[in-house]
Amino acid sequence: MLLEKKAITSEEVEAQAAFELPNRDMMLVTIVLTNVLNNLSIDVDVKNNKVAVQVCAVVQALNAILTPGSTTLTCNIQQ
Repeated sequence: MLLEKKAITSEEVEAQAAFELPNRDMMLVTIVLTNVLNNLSIDVDVKNNKVAVQVCAVVQALNAILTPGSTTLTCNIQQ
């Protein structure tokens, strides 16, 4: 037995309810960038974990390009 799919009408679409979700407070994440050679560091606060991970990935890529075989920059993500 085959079941037929019935096309939804515009009236049925309009009858559906949509609820707006409240804004969520995101915890700040701190990225600590440190230059190992001269022990200087900076703290950067971001609200998005994905941004923090991307920043640290760029730091790791820069280490690989600028100083192959050694680490001059470090990146730590803290909450």
